[in-house]
Amino acid sequence: MTKQIDLIGNHPNVEHPLGAWLNANDIPVTATKCHRELTERNDDDDDLILWMAHKLISHHYSNFRLEQLKKKYVELGFEKYAEQNRKLPIADKVKKGNATEIILTEYIQSTLNRELIKVFKLKYNPNVDQAIKGDDTLMVDFFEQESGNDLKIYLGESKFRTTPSKEAVNEISSSLEKEKMPLSYSFLVEEIAKSNEELALKLDDFIVQDIKDKGQLIYTGLLLSNQNTSANVERNLNNDNPELIFISIGIQEPANFINLAFEKANELMANPSAL
Repeated sequence: MTKQIDLIGNHPNVEHPLGAWLNANDIPVTATKCHRELTERNDDDDDLILWMAHKLISHHYSNFRLEQLKKKYVELGFEKYAEQNRKLPIADKVKKGNATEIILTEYIQSTLNRELIKVFKLKYNPNVDQAIKGDDTLMVDFFEQESGNDLKIYLGESKFRTTPSKEAVNEISSSLEKEKMPLSYSFLVEEIAKSNEELALKLDDFIVQDIKDKGQLIYTGLLLSNQNTSANVERNLNNDNPELIFISIGIQEPANFINLAFEKANELMANPSAL
């Protein structure tokens, strides 16, 4: 078993959209580098674009807002109401950043092969064309066991670059140094309490520092860029955090992939009754 598998699990098989899209290679680990290289298996997949479009919608829109959009589609005239309640960004930089965060979230869940406890923070952004500060991704895997409850926390930092760079690798790495603690754990608990107070009370019993001390705070970095991404990460990654895995995704046209996914998402939102 590689260290990468130990930290986040196996790369998904081809039955999962991410497994069908990407090949994985766990590069031999050093004292300062734990890197999973993901490269494009298939760059022309309408099913992948549709899957990603649905993920963009589910990460940006609450069930309440989607139901309201369906209801108001005829009553008020869709365009005005939809624009008033738009959650998908238009700003190019924000689109790329949000999409990369979503890919990291969905990838970690695919490798663990289960849904994790999380808050879709993009739904809470009051200005959809500006990035939200704080943790890019924060997810919790909660275990109920006879010996007592336990959990793992997955803290992530992600970046999109049209061309990979040393600076991008360093920015992700410095955000995930071993001293780094999650900023959003209490927010996650508060949000979970709105729909599941019993679970929130269980999560509130944990001290994040204790989880970290047990080696159960896992750090996940992601750089999405072109086909030179892996080589760039190999050249520049230098991080001695023993719980960090750096994931590189190198694809032929990263900006085009994100643009196509947003185009499809907006196309789907133009007829919300079909969602």
